[in-house]
Amino acid sequence: MKQEGNQPQLKILPLGGSGMVTKNLFVYEYGNDIVIVDCGMGFPESEQLGVDIVIPDISYLRDKLNRIRGIVITHGHEDHYGSLPYLLPELGFPPVYVAKLVRGLAQVKLEEHGLLKQARLIQFEPNSPFSLGNFTFHPFRVNHSIPDAFGYFIQTPIGNVVHASDFKFDWSPVDGKVFEVSKLATLVKQGVVCLLSDCLGSTSEGYTKSERFIQRAFEEEVEKASGQVFITTVSSNISRIQQAVNVAVKFGRKVAFLGMSVAKNTEVAQNLGYLNISKGLVVEPGEINKYPDNKLMIIIAGSYGQPRSSLVRLADGGHRQVQLKKDSVVIFSADPIPGVFDQVGAVIDKLVLHGARVVYSEIQENLHVSGHGAQGDLSMMASIVHPSHFIPIGGSPRHMRAYTELMSQLGFDRRRVLELREGEGVILTPDSVHKKKMVTLNNIFVDGSRVGDVGEVVLRDRQKLSEDGIFIVILKKGKEGVFHNLVHVISRGFVYMAISDELINEAKGLVLSEIRGKKVSGWAKLRGRIDKRLSDFLYRKTERRPMVLTILIG
Repeated sequence: MKQEGNQPQLKILPLGGSGMVTKNLFVYEYGNDIVIVDCGMGFPESEQLGVDIVIPDISYLRDKLNRIRGIVITHGHEDHYGSLPYLLPELGFPPVYVAKLVRGLAQVKLEEHGLLKQARLIQFEPNSPFSLGNFTFHPFRVNHSIPDAFGYFIQTPIGNVVHASDFKFDWSPVDGKVFEVSKLATLVKQGVVCLLSDCLGSTSEGYTKSERFIQRAFEEEVEKASGQVFITTVSSNISRIQQAVNVAVKFGRKVAFLGMSVAKNTEVAQNLGYLNISKGLVVEPGEINKYPDNKLMIIIAGSYGQPRSSLVRLADGGHRQVQLKKDSVVIFSADPIPGVFDQVGAVIDKLVLHGARVVYSEIQENLHVSGHGAQGDLSMMASIVHPSHFIPIGGSPRHMRAYTELMSQLGFDRRRVLELREGEGVILTPDSVHKKKMVTLNNIFVDGSRVGDVGEVVLRDRQKLSEDGIFIVILKKGKEGVFHNLVHVISRGFVYMAISDELINEAKGLVLSEIRGKKVSGWAKLRGRIDKRLSDFLYRKTERRPMVLTILIG
């Protein structure tokens, strides 16, 4: 039974990361205090043409900025911290609490945007709790595909919450730091009212393999390679990059890093002691061609097929430092996330057509080990924490439903698993826990340096242009306020004008019949009529609907 009234309330509201894998941002609100956990970005769908990234909609927070006590980041993957440069100014630059590696990665990103001096990055100590208003955070180390990943035991006036974003139990991690199980088990003895748990692996049986399995797969592929070797992975996946470097050393290859993101992240990780690269091993991009192909490994950015990434430029034959050769091997060590499957597939196809042997997870299952726990890991977490309620996060609706089924099989009441749809949050009082629709969320697109001005209408126009092209009609103002009897036509991406005289002339005749003898003063209404008649005419002739744009000059 719901009992809100004047009771104190804890609100947990995902503005991203619930019902989706990326764009993680969770709002914790109690009284006058708000804390944000994670500030991640998302990746555009294939039909969202020209969009670089997608960031969370923070409209809910705009009239609450003075109540935000801080932002707490779980780990250094961009879907958990990548929106900081875009949202920190909007949020009034609250302090950001980060682990050592995340601080280094975030500093680079903020510096790129000229925001480092304004940002307040506070590095927490893993063994020291910290308080933000009515919230006290106790970090506990988890395993993921990047070092310095943490979950949080959060003390609130309503009860204790465990926020366990991306995690798995890895007993032999690359960095040697295992999941702090005993610490978590001790903390949860105080009782836990709600567990927010990663659910992306809820459809996979067993336990997720250790990251160390990746190195063996790399060794097998590199040992067989007689020429160029390229390895691509998520640029912040420091553990994976370390294993690639280890394999390069084993087979007597030097290493080159291509792509700004992978170069900067590896530099940060090496400076902070998270990446071990011996002196003299790294080759600068401009020196690549001075080394034999069989004496070099190139770690290259673009595992998600990002349009301007180094890997895509390599596949298109447009990379300045290196050209793909027919005996090359390209190893993908990152499974594409929802939204990028098509563009990753397109890159693989281009690489294959160039004669490369491309190795990816569909044909070699050991090339990617998930950073997310499978059913065994999720069950272990639930059994350790044993909360009264669950909120599955970081997965799509099917993963959330599979998580509910898994908790039910463990003996938990399935009604206590709260699957949140977009805009829904959870309200906790001393007497009740229930979900509620709290906000309507929109995608906020980043296109170059512009934020939020790429709306659905613009995306529809871009989609139309990509599919059917554009048909431009240019008219000129004549004497005495009437139209000049001359029509210019430009077609791009629709028909090739040099061989489409008949169609072009018919289109011109249609326009002339509309403007002949008419006054320019009625242009607004006339333009709409011309656009519609042309669109219908072109569809009848070609069964395609290009974007029709009629312009008046002079």
